[in-house]
Amino acid sequence: MPERYIQSNCKDMQDLAGLSRSTLLSYMQKQSQPRRPRRKAAGLAPTSYPLLAAFAPQRLFTWIREYVSHRLGRRHPFLTYAKSHADQGVYRLEGDGEVRIALAGDWATGTDEASAVARLMTAFKPHYSIHLGDVYYVGDDDEVGENFLGIKNPKNNFAPCLWPPGSRGSFALTGNHEMYALGYAYYQKMLPALGINAGGRPARQKASFFCLENEHWRIIGVDTGYNSIGLPVLEYIFQPSCALRPELIDWLRDVVRPRKDDPRGIIILGHHQVYSSYDHWYPRQARQLKEFFAGPVLWFWGHEHRMAIYQPYTVRGGIPAFGRCIGHGGMPVDLPPAQPKHTQCVVEFTDDRHYPNDENLTIGFNGYAELTLNGNQAAIGYVDVHGKRIFSEVWVVNNGALQRTQAQRG
Repeated sequence: MPERYIQSNCKDMQDLAGLSRSTLLSYMQKQSQPRRPRRKAAGLAPTSYPLLAAFAPQRLFTWIREYVSHRLGRRHPFLTYAKSHADQGVYRLEGDGEVRIALAGDWATGTDEASAVARLMTAFKPHYSIHLGDVYYVGDDDEVGENFLGIKNPKNNFAPCLWPPGSRGSFALTGNHEMYALGYAYYQKMLPALGINAGGRPARQKASFFCLENEHWRIIGVDTGYNSIGLPVLEYIFQPSCALRPELIDWLRDVVRPRKDDPRGIIILGHHQVYSSYDHWYPRQARQLKEFFAGPVLWFWGHEHRMAIYQPYTVRGGIPAFGRCIGHGGMPVDLPPAQPKHTQCVVEFTDDRHYPNDENLTIGFNGYAELTLNGNQAAIGYVDVHGKRIFSEVWVVNNGALQRTQAQRG
């Protein structure tokens, strides 16, 4: 069977390969990106990343100017729900007998693969679509436009990508890359285009956190991105904890009012991993949420550019969680290492297949998750960039207790 290469006029994977989580180097790599897609051919080695292109006189000036203007200032104010407003960020889940929700993390890259994933998500006909964060390279106005809102950037010759909307609503969480531009494009450009549909149009996502609920399920999106950056330079020495903001905790306590004896199943959505077999941990939010949830909960996150299904794990002082990493939406996907970094986090399934591509990169498959709610049942399918379901599971909730009744590879 011949290999299927995904081609369009979008961005090249090789220009995002090896992207540093350093803010400064993310700005540098952005300036090194070519202005149009490369000509690619199977069998040829990928083009070495031209980092030195960032030091060309015009690009060097742009690199410094953008970094200084976006990083040496205050973050966008953290938005919350006005207590006097009817919209408090808690919305009724609605569907057509079932509720279909498309989930993807680290999707907003503008790559050919991100475009292909978006087409698959659209074909799923989701009632809701939720992005778990990260607009690359640095989440500024231009990148939010061309990599998320489908707006052509006149500065280059790439085709833009549009986040696939849900028929009932669309939401986006913050990642660290949105905050590399201090969150201004996220709050001022993305959120107005999102939210619950009202009269056929999005009514604006009011804040970076929300709750979707019915009599069987509560899906709670939390913001781990706002506190993912610190002071320039010092943030490389003292790594930010990605803790949840006090305003979000107050909203949970005063508006959502979760009870540990709630009969509904709890699904948490965030950007940063609470635990990981492969990478750094961000356990602070699991400890913060212990006040509200007994667990275990289903917890979806991104940040790591891979797909992984974890057995239940409890970070010290936190709530137990069935972790689901789906940070493989649009970035070059990391293949699992020969030896995990943290053996106490047991991976039940990870997609370790090499993705054949015309850029000849050694990477894994991109993809997303399809969550379908039907009564007290939640069916989850993990779909790759070619539309193949690689893992599926079915959960039921009874008196607040989650039980998985089916799990299948392929």
